[in-house]
Amino acid sequence: MTTAPNRATWRPLFLGALVAFAPLWAKAQTADSVFKTVKVGERAYALVGELTQRSPSNLGNNMTGGFIVADDGVVVIDSGGSKAGAEVIVQAVRAVTDKHILWVVNSGGQDHRWLGNDHFQKVVGARVIASDAGKQDQKARTFQQLDMAQRNVGERFAGTVAAYPDETFSRRYRLPVKGVQIDLIDVGGAHTPADLIVWLPQERIAFAGDVVFHERLLGIQPGLGLKWIAALKLLRDDLKPLIVVPGHGRPGPPERVIPDSLGYLEMLRDGAKNAFKAGAFDPVEAASAIDQSAFSDLERTVHYVSRVGLDYVKKRILEDAEGRKALWEQLQFALDGEPDPWFDFEEAAVDTRQFEALPS
Repeated sequence: MTTAPNRATWRPLFLGALVAFAPLWAKAQTADSVFKTVKVGERAYALVGELTQRSPSNLGNNMTGGFIVADDGVVVIDSGGSKAGAEVIVQAVRAVTDKHILWVVNSGGQDHRWLGNDHFQKVVGARVIASDAGKQDQKARTFQQLDMAQRNVGERFAGTVAAYPDETFSRRYRLPVKGVQIDLIDVGGAHTPADLIVWLPQERIAFAGDVVFHERLLGIQPGLGLKWIAALKLLRDDLKPLIVVPGHGRPGPPERVIPDSLGYLEMLRDGAKNAFKAGAFDPVEAASAIDQSAFSDLERTVHYVSRVGLDYVKKRILEDAEGRKALWEQLQFALDGEPDPWFDFEEAAVDTRQFEALPS
């Protein structure tokens, strides 16, 4: 019988991750150092950020967003993970056009999709729009996301204020801009309950937000796996884009960009089903039976550790007693009052359907 790990075993794992993602950066960041601007259409540009964790160097912008230049102004997709993150997005836009930024679309409820809203609203003078579910998700996770982002971004997070969208919509909405058709499509849940696609039907370009992870391993929330598969099939089979701008990774044709997400999710679904048929006792045993080697090249924590070096991690954990104590205190503060998902199923809102056997 498999036994769930206790607090003493799983919290040190978080401590190791905290160390791995804790390099400090001193110089001011510019758009060029945070994003690579890639022209994907006549009017459309992707802003390709890092695949790694949020950090002082990327200002919380560890994602891919973008912008669209309409006749009467600019539409920005995702406002960034901090006030400083929003400022470098504006810099990237200004390197292409001087047109006024009219709209900012929050493509989901993740922090780097919306924590730059306040800067765009109060300084730039843009209106922010999200789906109804997106605004609800932002409100539900505001404190958690602010706390996490501040710890990851550090002093560069200064001045960031949580500000919600000015407008919301249900299911589908066409932005009122001139010269280009821009449709916002709420897919009903993917990486989060609130992801949407920004669709340019004339050029058949899809800014997919967190519906698509490319070159990076997915983070899957309970109850959303099958919805995510449906959203990816809607993108691939119904919209039939020529170019997909993912929420993480570089843009490209759908046959190159979508399989990192759809293939991985289908592999997990089918692998778990087969494992239970073969007698797996619980989800942990089923997951351990799935061969994930086909996706071993996707960005994950181990790749980041290999770049900073294991010696760095050893020094922070084994050789720096004061630093280790400080990191542990940070972890305890972050977890204070949070329910333990291994034991407090109801308080942690754990979807207990994951412990039910799949129908044969």
